[in-house]
Amino acid sequence: MEEESRLKEDRKKDSDKIIKSKYPKRVVVAGPGTGKSFLFKKIIEEEVKNGSTNFLVITFMGKLCDELADELAGLSKVFTLHGFAREFLFSQLSNKDEWVYQTNIKDIIFEDLKINSIDNCKIEDDSYHERTKYYKAVGHDDVIFYANKILKKKDKVPKYDLILIDEFQDFNESEAQLIDLLAEKNRIIIVGDDDQALYDFKGSFSKFICDKYDEKNQDFESHCLKYCSRCTEVIISAFHRIVDFYKDKGRLKDRISNKEYVCFYPEKNNDNKNNQKIILIENIPIGSIHKKIKSELETLLKNQKIKSVLILGEATSLSSSLKEIAQRLIELGFRNVESSLNNDVFGFEKDIFDAYKIFNKNNNLAWRIILNSLKDSIGESYSEIIKKSFVKDFKFVDELPKDVIKKHNKNAKTFSNIVSKTKCGRDLIADSSISDLSKDLVDIKKEERELVIDQIIKETKHLNRPLANLSISVCSILKSKGLSADVVFLVGFDNGKLPKDTDAKDGEIYQMLVALTRARKRIYLLNTIGSSVSEFAKAIGDDLVEKNKFETKKRSEGQS
Repeated sequence: MEEESRLKEDRKKDSDKIIKSKYPKRVVVAGPGTGKSFLFKKIIEEEVKNGSTNFLVITFMGKLCDELADELAGLSKVFTLHGFAREFLFSQLSNKDEWVYQTNIKDIIFEDLKINSIDNCKIEDDSYHERTKYYKAVGHDDVIFYANKILKKKDKVPKYDLILIDEFQDFNESEAQLIDLLAEKNRIIIVGDDDQALYDFKGSFSKFICDKYDEKNQDFESHCLKYCSRCTEVIISAFHRIVDFYKDKGRLKDRISNKEYVCFYPEKNNDNKNNQKIILIENIPIGSIHKKIKSELETLLKNQKIKSVLILGEATSLSSSLKEIAQRLIELGFRNVESSLNNDVFGFEKDIFDAYKIFNKNNNLAWRIILNSLKDSIGESYSEIIKKSFVKDFKFVDELPKDVIKKHNKNAKTFSNIVSKTKCGRDLIADSSISDLSKDLVDIKKEERELVIDQIIKETKHLNRPLANLSISVCSILKSKGLSADVVFLVGFDNGKLPKDTDAKDGEIYQMLVALTRARKRIYLLNTIGSSVSEFAKAIGDDLVEKNKFETKKRSEGQS
């Protein structure tokens, strides 16, 4: 009890130092499960006591944004970074109601310019800006640039009582610049963890948080949240083993060294007792993973309370396998399987529905998106139409075949009917009372709907509670940021997948650390048949791992 009291007091001291500090700029390094959301809430509550009311919270991903918004329960405005940039930028436009946010507008503009003989264009170029004005649209790749351009005018920087930034290790140079511009006029607290830097492929650089945390940086006061209330002792031990193993191999050279990461025992005693090892299952066929997951969960539920499951894999090599696993789990009778891997909408290309969303607001861009879907069928006419669009007062709709215009006018009206009704859109598609539904939409949805109904009738009745009621999420490691679950299954624990080569790169090490620390109770590492076990197993060490070889059940003698 004395040790427990000491730990609780020490954790409170760490938080209080941050919450009660009057330093205008603070940076906090916080490992997985160390209570960032709780910290944000406490900081804002303390500020409210002192009369502050105007707060801004910015994070990196939509799921993290949703969680923070729920946690803060109206205490603060909460945005993703791109969501804030979009709202800020549109607030500065005199004709903002005419503008739209189209995620892939950069690709559309670049293609237009290339067809019009303007090669190697950049977002910073005047030709790009002119096309932006033509479409009255910004997107994921250019909204930060345009927001920064305005923020550099010092009188345009919005004022808040306090700004809190989460997941700063995933910001790239222009995104970090946006935060620096806000910090010139505002008090700010930046939170992140260089051990969770996953987005180096898009230019994100953990150096930005490392530099702010560095003791030589007098602009920022540095803090650390070290006590993890999420993960078990064995997982945190494996975390440190991986870090030490790769530092000895010359990796992770820029990692912040003077930080701690510790299991908060008072809240993890039972989980530590019940889950003393990381489970490695070797030699498992991809097609058997869903059944193995089911059997392991059945066994676990006999002696542990489990509500949530997370199934992860490396994004590039395992996307299709993860989709298949999600579908097979549904077929087994699991009721609550969520997958971020399937973005099909009503069987149509997502871009077409992007066009329908803005159909009556931004007609030129909507028809340009539809034109893109006709590229293969209209041949050279495609480039000719785009070239004409650089002439004043041009309208894309004037160049398209009448049957195409009629079809998409009808589908856009259908889409509008679906999204404007309170009744579920999926049911509306199968509702014959809506006379303007296109035949394609009806056929596709009826087929999907019948399959789902058949599946529920045939499969879920065979799976007992609480197994059937488990909440299961299937996604890539990159999409798992901000998520946690009682049980995690890491698919593709193979050399050639994670890591891709025999010697892991820094980004792959961070992926492994993130996957590991999603688990609140237990993690399973699933090695694929025909592949050698990931070198991360060597880093973790045999003493922390329980190894099981997957055994395929042989058919009885005499069976065909």
